[in-house]
Amino acid sequence: MKKITCWSILNTAILTLVLLFVNASAKGQDNAKLVASFPDNVNKIVSASCTPCHTDKGGTMSKSKLNFSVWDKYSPEKQNEKVKKMYSELDKGKMPPKAARQKRPDLIPTAEQVEIIKKWSETYSANK
Repeated sequence: MKKITCWSILNTAILTLVLLFVNASAKGQDNAKLVASFPDNVNKIVSASCTPCHTDKGGTMSKSKLNFSVWDKYSPEKQNEKVKKMYSELDKGKMPPKAARQKRPDLIPTAEQVEIIKKWSETYSANK
């Protein structure tokens, strides 16, 4: 029978922590890459508040409305439409939806973040 030592337990714990850290870092990088064409301040908001649902990994309904995984495949006109709609939904308090707000309050953007999205949506529309 194999003898379990403190060293083997410690090595297993360290390996587990390293793997968890690498996995979490990779997930954060995936989200950042999804919206890399956005300004950094917008990218941070979208990555934190929107991409958990609005990517290929999200639910059918949310990704059918807006899918950041395929953002670069949208035409410039469609991107412009999506940006305007994104701000409109945030401004009305419809995004994130009520159920998501209750389960994940961390997804709710602050008033300052909504203002950042507003300003960006105005300039985005003007530049397209």
